[in-house]
Amino acid sequence: MSQTVTPKETTAERQKREKDGLDVWADIVRYETAGFAAVDADDMDRFKWYGLYTQRPAEEGFFMLRAKVPNGALTSEQLDTLGRLSQEFGRDTGDITTRQGIQVHYIRIEDGANIINQLGAVGLTTQGACGDIVRNVVGCPLAGIDADELFDAEPLAQRVKDRFLNDKAFSNLPRKFKISITGCRHACAQHEINDIGFVAIRNHDGELGFDLWVAGGLGARPMLAKRLGAFVRESEAVEVATTIVGIFRDHGYRSDRRKARLKFLMADWGPVKFREELETRLGRKLTDSFPIDSTTHAEFQQAAVNESIRDHTGVTPQRQAGLNAVGVATLRGRFSGTQMRKVAALAAQYGQGRVRLTNSQNFLILDVPTANLPTLITELAVEDLHVHASEFRRGTISCTGRQFCKLAHVETKARAEEVIRHLETAIPDFNDHLRVSVTGCTNACAQYQISEIGLVGVKGQVNGEETEFFQIQLGGHLGRDAALGRKLNKRVPVADAKHYLENVINVYRAQRQPNERFYEFVGRYDVKQLESLDQWNNPQAQGVAQ
Repeated sequence: MSQTVTPKETTAERQKREKDGLDVWADIVRYETAGFAAVDADDMDRFKWYGLYTQRPAEEGFFMLRAKVPNGALTSEQLDTLGRLSQEFGRDTGDITTRQGIQVHYIRIEDGANIINQLGAVGLTTQGACGDIVRNVVGCPLAGIDADELFDAEPLAQRVKDRFLNDKAFSNLPRKFKISITGCRHACAQHEINDIGFVAIRNHDGELGFDLWVAGGLGARPMLAKRLGAFVRESEAVEVATTIVGIFRDHGYRSDRRKARLKFLMADWGPVKFREELETRLGRKLTDSFPIDSTTHAEFQQAAVNESIRDHTGVTPQRQAGLNAVGVATLRGRFSGTQMRKVAALAAQYGQGRVRLTNSQNFLILDVPTANLPTLITELAVEDLHVHASEFRRGTISCTGRQFCKLAHVETKARAEEVIRHLETAIPDFNDHLRVSVTGCTNACAQYQISEIGLVGVKGQVNGEETEFFQIQLGGHLGRDAALGRKLNKRVPVADAKHYLENVINVYRAQRQPNERFYEFVGRYDVKQLESLDQWNNPQAQGVAQ
């Protein structure tokens, strides 16, 4: 007679069963005095629930600290505080994340509680910035100021954040959980790669609300979100989000961390069953959204152009007369404490003290009168922060990389800077938007699968010696007809990446059709042809392009 085999409990599940991640706060306070040497290994992992993540090399005792910034919205006071803490405790380091947050490095556990308390004093939290919990809620950086948006969804993003904050009913999830909420027409908040995507629409009755998308996610096994065909009113959104997180908590796969994201449950259930479970738990049917073949959906698709076009750099007139949003490109996502404090001061001096972070690792200063634009743009440039930036600078993102990340195979920030500066010199007249990702491993923190060019760090052997490479992926994009990038059987030594990109971009410029985006261009060829794409300008390889 066969016996049921109970799945072996993973280390992560044991840690959460023995102590809830939110309960580690008392230990963080205790370790301020006890010191790094006294830290329990399990508590080290639980620190993630408060945004603390061990950085490479772990034996040195330093952490990365990540702050949650719902909708990327910061005040000058908050940004100045982040900058000051970076200067005082983090060696002036800082990064803008692809989820509109800020993280700093070189944080000691002996300073952890003090830093987190100082952030709390200005209305910021690190709780849920990492760990198996609801992460930062992302949205459109132009919320509330975009004359073309359907409605301002930033207050809802704040309410959803508040709903899950410090709630132990939702602090032990199978894996991380990500939510996107946007009231804009351009789908720039990346609903396709979030566990929940609320996308603003006007339904067939003319009522404003959200089209509901569920179970997107990147990583080693990426999947785009599924549309449930449900219309969610703004008044229902918090309840619907809470219920979906509850489904994940109760039915998500906990026996294998590799399959613990909501996307794997959706792959087994499908959108119909998932909606049925959602409605059963809500105790009511949700209103149907527009059908996939409707005029409304066609209009939605027309508006949902490739999200990376909407990178928010440059000057954008606000709906408030005479005011402008000034979108600024960082250099590969780095944002030092010194730069943070300078930007905070400029936002207060030339605007109204409001800053927004973007999922392109850039930022905006809001509410700038037209008369203040020239001076502000000049002062930002002094800090190597550019409003009128090259396409390479505004379109290249990178993860933390091997400098700090224990999982990364290669350094990314320095390589991304090398690529940007080389291309700015080699192809100075390039003015077609191009999204490039420089990623240290397959975990997709820099979203290589939805970038038009993805450089993914891998290790390999050359003449018996370990060598660093970038494995190439091409053609990823979100928005209309969203698709994941195609993995090529091609690896480029990391030092040659800048030359590879130069050749590929020159081929694209020479052989593209009128107004053809890069992802559309590469979409006309199969993987085998694309593996020699960088050689197509070589007369000996011309036949490949035919």
